[in-house]
Amino acid sequence: MLRWEEEKEQFYNWWSETTTREIVFYFLCAFFLMCFILQYYYYLGISGSNNWYRFMRNAAECLILIFLTELTTGKSLLHPFWRIGYIPFFAWTLIFPYVLIHARNGISAAKLNHLSPYFLTSVASLLFIFFVMNVISKVVVGRKLAAFICLIPIAFFSFNAFVFLTHYTYMGIMMSPREMFFATYDPIRWFSRIVLPHIGGLRLAFMGLGILAYLVLYYRWIYRSAYRLHTRWIRKSNAHSLIHRILQFLVFIGCAWLLIRWVSECFPLHDYEIVKQYKSYIDFVNGTRF
Repeated sequence: MLRWEEEKEQFYNWWSETTTREIVFYFLCAFFLMCFILQYYYYLGISGSNNWYRFMRNAAECLILIFLTELTTGKSLLHPFWRIGYIPFFAWTLIFPYVLIHARNGISAAKLNHLSPYFLTSVASLLFIFFVMNVISKVVVGRKLAAFICLIPIAFFSFNAFVFLTHYTYMGIMMSPREMFFATYDPIRWFSRIVLPHIGGLRLAFMGLGILAYLVLYYRWIYRSAYRLHTRWIRKSNAHSLIHRILQFLVFIGCAWLLIRWVSECFPLHDYEIVKQYKSYIDFVNGTRF
């Protein structure tokens, strides 16, 4: 009984440290972020913005999830931990919808429901990277390794968007399962007959150097943000309520579920799964006697 009273007191102390102004600011940050995405989709000419089922419902869920993450961690969207995930987040938010509706083999008469997997995955990636930054900022030993671990999801989401945009820029079509099938089934011929003639060896070399520089600079940014954070962003709190920690864990579970559920519906995992089905069918046909 005494332990429960201590928990309630610690929880009350944490809640009392959060002002009404901060709560309103957290909500407005999440709200304007959702409005920006919706306005961008409207600018692209994507219909279905008034359809509650799926997109608007998902947007409301993401708004609540981001708001609760800000509230339970005490870090608004302006915090450096959030900024680390902005480049891959906006890459997914801006690039994939644009290519999906402008590519010659893209979606005709695109609706917001068609883009829900990419929208949800982009939000999930932003939340996931933020939680990773929160975790690695607390380590004392192995900081370089921790910063490298944070770099892995950033590289994954950034590189996917870069490949998708590059394929559209030089070929005018988005990379669908058909293109990925040739790239994975016969990569040498695909590289020599498709990639090199369209992009060129010199551009590929510069792209490779650009990717390497991007990863190096991003690693330094992660390390500096996690372990050399300015004191203005460090919030001192004496509240360590178990209830508060459980709330943070539940928000993280929501983020993890969002990522696991929808990343498999997007490029490249969704396309790669279809490619594996193509290969399985070809192997079945080749191994069957008629």
